[in-house]
Amino acid sequence: MASLSILGSEMTSYSTPDAALAAVTPQAGSKACPTCSRTYPPHFNVCPQDGAALSLHDELVGTTLRDTFRLVRVLGEGGMGRVYEAQHTRIASKRFAIKMLHPEYARQPDVLARFIREAEATATIKSLHVLEVYDVDRTPDGRAYIVGELLQGRELAEHLERSGKMALGPAVRIVRQICKALHAAHAKGIVHRDMKPENVFLTGDLEKPTAKILDFGISKVDSGTGPALTKTGMIMGTPSYMSPEQAKGQKIDHRTDIYAVGAILYAVLTGRRPFDGDEPTSILMRVLSEDPPRPRTLEPSIPDNVEMIIQRAMAKEPQDRFQDIRELDEALTPFDPEASSAGTSVTGSSASAGVSLKRRENALISDRMLLAGTAAIGACGAAGMLIAAVASILRLSRGASVRGNITGGESAFLILVVGGLVLAIGGFFARRAYRIVWQDDAKVSELLARLFPIVAGGLGVYGASTILIHLFETVLLRQAIGVAWAPWDVLQLVFGVGWAVGTFRVNAPPK
Repeated sequence: MASLSILGSEMTSYSTPDAALAAVTPQAGSKACPTCSRTYPPHFNVCPQDGAALSLHDELVGTTLRDTFRLVRVLGEGGMGRVYEAQHTRIASKRFAIKMLHPEYARQPDVLARFIREAEATATIKSLHVLEVYDVDRTPDGRAYIVGELLQGRELAEHLERSGKMALGPAVRIVRQICKALHAAHAKGIVHRDMKPENVFLTGDLEKPTAKILDFGISKVDSGTGPALTKTGMIMGTPSYMSPEQAKGQKIDHRTDIYAVGAILYAVLTGRRPFDGDEPTSILMRVLSEDPPRPRTLEPSIPDNVEMIIQRAMAKEPQDRFQDIRELDEALTPFDPEASSAGTSVTGSSASAGVSLKRRENALISDRMLLAGTAAIGACGAAGMLIAAVASILRLSRGASVRGNITGGESAFLILVVGGLVLAIGGFFARRAYRIVWQDDAKVSELLARLFPIVAGGLGVYGASTILIHLFETVLLRQAIGVAWAPWDVLQLVFGVGWAVGTFRVNAPPK
């Protein structure tokens, strides 16, 4: 039996049937039957008299709000309030979900303001994929409540707990629906800020469900008027799906939702959160300093292009992500089987997105090959230049002429020790780059853009100076043997390293 929906996240549902025992006097946490009104202990789930599913015993159950909404039972409870199923008093077939704030929070202006914000923000957004809100009001004793539609189905988080992960087609279909809902929200200047599987509810046929976004309680509205409910430096959201700028408490925009949607797609395809752990602080530190494992290392069936979409959506810097949620939606269109079956096959923008992704995939493969080659050439070139310079210094230390040579033992020492040291250092950085950079397409491109000019410039200057030395000694001075003059190798190393350091400083990212 599918559970009934709730208005918002972090609610505990009590609708699952279980074996029933005898009725008891109401106690803390006891449950009540919505049919016969008998009460039972907390561990009961089904009424033994009529088989009805039990809900939490609550003094408001059976009461009527505004002569319109009769509270039938408790659907769930969270830290901030309870959610009730309500029946319309004049149209018995109409049912609603009523989210009611706990009385103690009604006296806290900031909590109450966020509660009202949730109702206003949700009611403003017109989308099939956003939970519909009908009204917001207060009970006679001052408890604020929201009246919304009652959905049948289950949270995406619960669906993942049962299935582990989802196939590509259904996952993309759900995420594209999330994109459409967020596009409607962003068009109103509303940023959700807490997108996660717990805030996505699947309704209808769970084989081909309709996704609904819940809980705009900590949404950010760019209205330009009214008091700010959050300030820069305040961290709100769920760590595992929180963008780096949100984790830092910085000012955010709609791109923080794009990051979260990428993290949701990561979770539904791999069966794992991008960042997970027991301590929120440690999760936040990982969000800021680490990249999640590549999706394909956890689920090899994920296409390369989908992995690139996830990585781009979850880029650490907002400017490296999709700049509009519609871009993410269009990028996923070629992987949505329903798009083709509905007659919107991969043509037009979808086809363009597919071609663009293929070009990007080929470019990233080339980037990785070029990065590996550049690093290898740079390491070998650095080793060769340093060995030649040290050999020249040894010759100069003995006052050697241009005909002087180093000994065989010195030659072996230079090759094994100096060359080996350079290559060992290069290997250390290569291994570190493989762990930190190689798994992330954006970082591969960024490192290549910085490393290639350094290596090409340093080796280019060294090679150009070699040509100039040969021209100077053999053509101008007509002393070809002078090319072997010891100080030349030292000067060439200085020129090459100097150019490489200058290039590195010029290309260094701004602080």
